[in-house]
Amino acid sequence: LEWNRKRGAVYLTAGIGYGKTKLAAFDKAELDAGIVATNAIKVSSFVPPAWKIRRDNDRLRTLTDGGGVLPMAYAYRTSKSEKMAAAAVIGINDDKKRASIIAECAISGKTKDEARKEAEKCVKEAFAFRDWKLNATKKISVETGPKKGWYACALVAAVFFPE
Repeated sequence: LEWNRKRGAVYLTAGIGYGKTKLAAFDKAELDAGIVATNAIKVSSFVPPAWKIRRDNDRLRTLTDGGGVLPMAYAYRTSKSEKMAAAAVIGINDDKKRASIIAECAISGKTKDEARKEAEKCVKEAFAFRDWKLNATKKISVETGPKKGWYACALVAAVFFPE
């Protein structure tokens, strides 16, 4: 696929999951985020200029239910003993012909507000490196802690889907 030439949408989402294993907690967090059955290809930081940014977990569930392969920028933290948080921020470029920038952060022992501030700091710095003007931001964050005897997972993701 020629991802940069197509229009599409990035679905910004977050989820929390619990399980007896780390993998099960991660899988439940994906389900909570609306990511049903997708093989993720981890990507980094940029949303192509023509792509929309959406927050629609019902639509995301429909799009990710077929076992396909999709690019995702994501971060997660799993623990059985401490609280954790995850946040994703998309900095929207003022120049509609340039990419927007994604920053994601997953940390232990901190709140979702602290994770979000860290991701916002990364977006602002990335824009400054390029002398780009930041127009607005889209943000999502979650926090959780383990339940007795269970792993917990905090997950954020930006799921790329061509349209």
